[in-house]
Amino acid sequence: MARRGKFARLVDEFVATVAALGGSVDPGVVAAELQSRIDAIAAQLHVTTQTVLRTYIDDDWGREMATTMMADVKGRAAKPAGPPEHFAVRVAGRLLAALGQAMLYATTNGDPQQPVPAMDLRQAAEAVTGLGLAVHETPPGDQLVTVGADIVAWTRATLEVFCDQLRGGAWSCCP
Repeated sequence: MARRGKFARLVDEFVATVAALGGSVDPGVVAAELQSRIDAIAAQLHVTTQTVLRTYIDDDWGREMATTMMADVKGRAAKPAGPPEHFAVRVAGRLLAALGQAMLYATTNGDPQQPVPAMDLRQAAEAVTGLGLAVHETPPGDQLVTVGADIVAWTRATLEVFCDQLRGGAWSCCP
């Protein structure tokens, strides 16, 4: 039996784990994403891609990343349980401003270019859109905005990441 390379094993394990968890993924897409991550790490560390693959990518990367991805996919598909919440219009406005700042800090600090970004910008954008629509749909004169549980969850998750990155010193206003 021919010896298979680590890269091919990682891709195969990723694909097999996704399948075992009820999903499917194109092995070519997985290989391209893995290669992109390896290239980014090599450029950042000023080492060869083979050094990255040998030294910095664990043997169980395929299984771990596939498990994480499938949990994320299932988490996005699941609607958070719970009734809508009510916020004062002023509070909803402050939350919108905070989400805007969170997204600004994430992009200013290069988070989307990281191999594994800290903030889910798609989720943050969904929160901004949902809050904005909730404010827009509030009848004139009403003091309360009704916000769905999913929008509240996305807002909370985004702002928690923002706080964690600031507290940890990973992000600043002037990187």
